[in-house]
Amino acid sequence: MKKLLIVDGYNLIYATDRYDKWRESDLELARVKLIEDLATLKALHDYEIVLVFDAAKTNARGRTNAQILGIDVWFTRAGETADSMIERMAAQTSFEGDVIVATSDYSQQKVVFHHGVLRKSSRELVAEFESTAHDIEDKTTKRTRFHLEERIDGVIRRALEQIIMGDD
Repeated sequence: MKKLLIVDGYNLIYATDRYDKWRESDLELARVKLIEDLATLKALHDYEIVLVFDAAKTNARGRTNAQILGIDVWFTRAGETADSMIERMAAQTSFEGDVIVATSDYSQQKVVFHHGVLRKSSRELVAEFESTAHDIEDKTTKRTRFHLEERIDGVIRRALEQIIMGDD
């Protein structure tokens, strides 16, 4: 069954250790790393993903939206919190399937529960990222080894064997 995952971006970046090395020195890079993690999750699981970043303390006039690596990325407008946008999205969605909000913000979790929306803590989502990364690693390291002679054309293989054997 398809799932809609709505992620509170800054909450995830600041509530977990996964983005520690970037969030203080290069917040843009922390956002990119989060988008990459979500894109990997989307590629391997049946998720539609909406990522919301808070622009409430900026001078942004309107909401900004972009599709990045298949993720629907939103920045709120000035004066609007990510929490309020996420709560509105969760309440107004007509999505056919499970709707999950990923945040560790307790007050937001209480609000979205009232709409029949499931919640996932930031820590749970990071654990899912790590599990997905391990799955990918397992699949890529278990590949069968191929020998060169299995990959080249028979005519070329015989010609190379003749060169090696010294036959003219």
